Amino acid sequence: MKAFIQKILMTLLVGMLVIACSDDWLDETSNAKITADQQFSDEDGFKDALMGVYLGMTSPKLYAKDMTWNLVDLLAQQYATLPSLALYDEVQQFNYRGPQATDQVDALWIRSYNILANINLALEYIDDNQEVLNPINYAIIKGELLGLRVFVHLDLMRLYGYGNLEERQNLMGEYTIPYVVNFDKDLVAPMTYAQTFDRMQEDIDMALELLKEDPIYQDENRPADYYLEVNRTGFYENREQRMNYYAVKALEARKLLWEGNTSDAAVAAEVVIANSGATLIQSDSYPIAGDPILYQEVLFCLDINGFADIVNPILTASDDGTNYDAIYLTTQMADSIFETDQVNIGLADVRFNTLLKSETRGLVSTKLIQSGTNNPNQMPLIKLPEMYYIAAEHYWASENLEQAITYLNTVRSSRGILDPIPLDSDSETVWEEIRKEYRKEFISEGQLFYFYKRTGETEIPFLSETVELNDEIYVLPYPDSEAQFVGQN
Repeated sequence: MKAFIQKILMTLLVGMLVIACSDDWLDETSNAKITADQQFSDEDGFKDALMGVYLGMTSPKLYAKDMTWNLVDLLAQQYATLPSLALYDEVQQFNYRGPQATDQVDALWIRSYNILANINLALEYIDDNQEVLNPINYAIIKGELLGLRVFVHLDLMRLYGYGNLEERQNLMGEYTIPYVVNFDKDLVAPMTYAQTFDRMQEDIDMALELLKEDPIYQDENRPADYYLEVNRTGFYENREQRMNYYAVKALEARKLLWEGNTSDAAVAAEVVIANSGATLIQSDSYPIAGDPILYQEVLFCLDINGFADIVNPILTASDDGTNYDAIYLTTQMADSIFETDQVNIGLADVRFNTLLKSETRGLVSTKLIQSGTNNPNQMPLIKLPEMYYIAAEHYWASENLEQAITYLNTVRSSRGILDPIPLDSDSETVWEEIRKEYRKEFISEGQLFYFYKRTGETEIPFLSETVELNDEIYVLPYPDSEAQFVGQN
C-alpha cells in the first residue's frame, strides 16, 4: 500500500482534482481529460487512479479527521464542550454559518465532490479502454470505484440530507444531494430521495457482481494460481483497506437502513457477519492495548500517511487547558455513557477500561492515537459491530426481541461486559440498549451523529435541554452557490 501511495504522489493524477464551483471549470475539465487520455492508456494508469481516490479521501478535511472523529463526532456532542477559542467550537454549537464553521462545513461538500469527480473520470475511461486491463483487474477496480461512489454520496446525504426517513416517507419525494455519475462541466440536477436510493442500489448491485472477482470473496472453483499474475506487486493485499466485496455489502446495509428498510438492511448485515471473515474480538485474549482499533473487526479502513501528526495533537487532555482544540470526555460523561456505577457493565467494558485514558482534563479515546500500535495509520470507516446493531434493530422493530438481544449481547460479551441483557426484556428496554451501544462503540469513529439523525432524536445526552434537535440542526447547509442551484433553503 505505501509503495503505491508514494508512486501516486509523483503522478499527475493528484493535480487533476477538480475545484468545485471554479470559474475555470471548463478549461480545467478539458485539460483534465487531455491528461486522462494519457493516464488511462495502460493498466497502471487505472491502478494509480484508484489509489489516488483513496489518497484523496485521506485528507484531514475528509476521512482522516473531519468526516470521522472530529467534526462529525463533535456534532454528536461526543466530547466535552470546546472553548470559544477552539477551531471547531462553532460547529459543536451548530453555528454552521459562523466565520470559521462556514469553511469547515463547505469543505466536506467541496472535497467530497472532488473525489467523486475523480471516481467518475476513471469510470468513464474504464469501459472505453477495457482492452488494456486484465479481466480480473477490470472487474475489481471498477467494482471498487462504484462502491466508493456510493460510499461518498451516502455520507453526503447523511450530512446534507434529511434523516428519520422511515418515519417520514413523505420526504422520499423531495430532492436531495446531487448524485453525480459523470465527469462533466454541467451542474447535475438533483433527484428525489427515492430516485437517489435506487441509483445507489444500481451501483451497489453492479459493484457486488464485479467484486465476485475479489480475493476476499470465496469461490472454490478458482484455481490456486488465479491471482498470481494480477497480484505480483501485492496490489490486492490488505483488502480491508480497500472497498472490498464485504465492505460494499456492509455499505448496502448502511444505505438500506438510512432509507428506512430495516428488513433488507438486516439481510445484508447478516451476510457480512456470516461470510466476511471479520470476527468480533474476545476481550480476555485480544491484545487491545496494542491494537485499539480492533483490526480484526475492520471491514473497510483507510491507510493514512502521517496520521500521527493529524491525530495526536488533538486527542490529548494532558495540558492545562491551553490546547483549545483538545477533544476528550469529562469523567461525568464517561461514567454516564459506560454505566460505571454497575461494576459488571461499565468497569468491565474494555471500551471504558482500556480504550479510554485518564489525563489531566478528562478521558481521551485511545483508538486512533499513534503510539506503537500494531496497525498504525488506519482509520476504520466500517466495522463489524455496526452489522450486529443493524440486525438487532431489525429484530427489535419486528418484535423478535430475543434475537435482537442475542445480537446485542454478543457484542457486549466481546467487550467484556459480564451482565447480559435479560432475554425477557421489553421493547423499550431493548431499544435503549441499542442506543447505549451506539454511544459506547462509536467514540472516535464518526457514526453516532448519523444514528441520532436517522432515528429522529430530538434530545441527546450532554446537550442543553433548551436545544431541540430538528432539521435545522441535523441538515447541514449546502455551500451558497450549490444551495441556489438545488433549492435548499
